[in-house]
Amino acid sequence: MNLENQAYFGNGFEIEIGDNSGIGKRCRIPSNIKIGRNVMMAEEVIILNQNHQFKDASVPLNMQGYQVKTQLEIGDDVWVGTRVIILPQVRRIGSGAIIGAGSVVTRDVDAMAIVAGNPARLIKKRE
Repeated sequence: MNLENQAYFGNGFEIEIGDNSGIGKRCRIPSNIKIGRNVMMAEEVIILNQNHQFKDASVPLNMQGYQVKTQLEIGDDVWVGTRVIILPQVRRIGSGAIIGAGSVVTRDVDAMAIVAGNPARLIKKRE
């Protein structure tokens, strides 16, 4: 495993990182995450696993608390490009997937998919 400088791991609980995986400089990794083997994570990737509540418009946002934390599972042999943001509703990034630099991932990514953009969309499948 290779951890670059200034990578942040929240409270450090419930984090699994597989063999031969790398976490880039200044990445933000939350608790409650499983990262597979041979994963490449470039610089400044941000993974979010919790959001604010916002259901009641009569209550100020800062007084509504937080939604329940979600768990993200990143499969084996995944490449996450520089400055990718993965939002809390994402539960799985399939094995062999590639996420292009600067993408905002708003939903699960299938195995062997290449996605990019804001929001991230399927570009093609790896063969």
